[in-house]
Amino acid sequence: MDRSLFLARITRIALSVIVALSIASAAYAQEVLKGEVVTVDKASRKVGIKLSGAVGSSDATAPTPFKVQDARMFDSVKPGDKVSFTAERLDGVMTIKNLTKE
Repeated sequence: MDRSLFLARITRIALSVIVALSIASAAYAQEVLKGEVVTVDKASRKVGIKLSGAVGSSDATAPTPFKVQDARMFDSVKPGDKVSFTAERLDGVMTIKNLTKE
């Protein structure tokens, strides 16, 4: 096989994988997640949520930290609250876009 043809095929495969992963991450970002609020840290604008239904989740699972986009969310939640929310990766950080108490 010619080297240039081989490199062209590898490039096409790599681009296909990148597009597929981009589509998959966008779909994940829109998924509604559920869990229990464990920590609320207004100073760092983060909420720790123990996700329910996550793979490998158990009582020993550490809470997942999420940045909060809208500071008004801090007024509506406290540790122990059951919540559902959508999160999106913004600047490399998982950020809660919408949050509702259950």
